[in-house]
Amino acid sequence: MEPLMKIIPAIDIQDGKCVRLTKGDLNSTVEYFDDPVQAAEHWYSYGIDRIHIVDLDGAKKGQSLILNIIDSIKKKLPKVSLQVGGGFRNKETIERALNSGIDQIILGSLAVKDSILFHDIASSYPDKIIFGLDTKNDHVKSEAWTEDSGVYWIDLVKKFNDLPLNSIIFTDIDRDGMLNGPNLEKITELTSNTSLPVIASGGVSSLEDLIQLKKIKGVSGVISGKALYENTFSLDEALNLIS
Repeated sequence: MEPLMKIIPAIDIQDGKCVRLTKGDLNSTVEYFDDPVQAAEHWYSYGIDRIHIVDLDGAKKGQSLILNIIDSIKKKLPKVSLQVGGGFRNKETIERALNSGIDQIILGSLAVKDSILFHDIASSYPDKIIFGLDTKNDHVKSEAWTEDSGVYWIDLVKKFNDLPLNSIIFTDIDRDGMLNGPNLEKITELTSNTSLPVIASGGVSSLEDLIQLKKIKGVSGVISGKALYENTFSLDEALNLIS
């Protein structure tokens, strides 16, 4: 029996508040909750068991700035699994974050800029590291999506296929926050080039998008942010669809 595709609500944190961006543009902020803990409790009340959290300020500055917020969420919701990204650039910070209650850490910029260290960290913490694959025009982007690595996205995937990663989060930056549908073609291409579970992110806007993603073998989860916050579909509807 195929495992269920998870619906993973997203909480992006900027200046301590829950916001959403368009195409990762830090100047396109729309605020939804004053308190990220309240946002986490809201999504958890639907029965979800996993939340995607991004530290937007940390990603920009290159250091994690929200461990206190993570601690507050974990104290309120000890059973929820948290996958967190933004600003993790060295092994010491990652170890501290995992000890603070984060279940999986998402590494994107580090994977692009220091593949040797990325290999070391992924090997040291099996199933605890998620590769954050953020792409634009077939290239991998880093540093809060502001830098073009010039690296072809599938080439980077193949470099990491032998690592004990938890999964790969694939984000098509041009679709992030646009509500114009996920890039099904690229997601399918990715699943055919890796045996790692793939979590789709960016552009999900309808239940039909979820139906199409569910058909792609290898897609283990879907991150939804703006669609849920803007009520283009309800979390109840999404959960019923995949059950």
